[in-house]
Amino acid sequence: MNVFSVNVGSTSLKYKVIAMPEEKVIANGKVERIGSEEADLVYQYGDEEPFKETLRGDTSYTGAIRRVSELLFSAPDHSIPGHSVAGIGFKTVHGGPVTGTVLIDENVIKAMEEYSFVAPAHNPPYIKAIGAFQEMFPETPMVAIFETGFHRTIPEYARMYSIPYQWYEKYGVRRYGFHGSSHRYIAGRTPQFLQRDSRGLRMISCHLGGSSSLCAIKDGISIDTSMGFSAQAGVPQGVRNGDLDVFALLYVMKKEGLSIEEAQKILGSQGGLKGISGIGADMRDLREAAASGDGKAKLAIDVFVYEVKKYIGAYSAALGGLDVLVFTGGIGENSSETREEICANMEYLGISLDNDRNQIRGEEGIISFNSSKVTVVVIPTNEELVLARETWSLVKEN
Repeated sequence: MNVFSVNVGSTSLKYKVIAMPEEKVIANGKVERIGSEEADLVYQYGDEEPFKETLRGDTSYTGAIRRVSELLFSAPDHSIPGHSVAGIGFKTVHGGPVTGTVLIDENVIKAMEEYSFVAPAHNPPYIKAIGAFQEMFPETPMVAIFETGFHRTIPEYARMYSIPYQWYEKYGVRRYGFHGSSHRYIAGRTPQFLQRDSRGLRMISCHLGGSSSLCAIKDGISIDTSMGFSAQAGVPQGVRNGDLDVFALLYVMKKEGLSIEEAQKILGSQGGLKGISGIGADMRDLREAAASGDGKAKLAIDVFVYEVKKYIGAYSAALGGLDVLVFTGGIGENSSETREEICANMEYLGISLDNDRNQIRGEEGIISFNSSKVTVVVIPTNEELVLARETWSLVKEN
């Protein structure tokens, strides 16, 4: 049977159809610029050449999903039997107390709506996409694999904020953590790749990209993570602020006369690397600008590297030592320069990077010296496979 793994962005839809339990990718694709006058579609069946198309007319999630469904299930030469889809799994982001892997029903949607304010770039698009899939596949189980689920193992003292306790009891204000599918994959794949037992292994997973977070993993489970009540916390994001003194926000709101909604929009779309540099959120663009002498672009990179370093040091302390440091995500997998800067002057922790090995891009590999006390590795993440595994595990029991 097949599982449809779906990753929804604010204006994008990425997916894979994976045969389970063989874990073979049958088809994959993406639609970008959803909601624009023209949307870009890419579809690939097996190892065939990718098919590209520009969508016009209905470029909503419903229109995009309808076209993807036609390609998947109605193509004359390689259609997938619709009845072979056992379930559709979504990389849902925030449902507050509703977390883990659950069948989607009205209560799940209501929880996502409740927390849309703190996940404005994620929850509303997922709610729209789920509705579109339900309309087109009314008999197929829909499964939410919440990004917060992997972090349920974080101990109480690490997830609590020093706020009035009734805020936690009444509103669920605490550290939730995100990027759960990626960190879960890293937690399982890294020991396998290194041929080591996850028991006793102290690992830090660095998911670095347009959205970034670090996770402290011990014995294969999350014990702390840099994102918090929302994905705004932690290291600087592409366009989101990362850690921020809440009174700095209140001060600027008072000075500028900003509403809550205005402040939310600014910090969610004009902060992070884009906010510091004034250029944008893409690390490649920032490095090009910094090389040309742009001081703010260099500052944005330096802030990012420094904050990642701080979290590595903090999580090494929380773990009681460090055995493995993992880089993943768009920046983590592809930017040898960023990895080198993060690992520089970290010998005191036992990190000794081999610059020759560090030149790899987008492939698994050890990038530290054999003599390094801490093994530094690059592991490309595979969130869609985690979605497929979680969805398959749930639907075969129901």
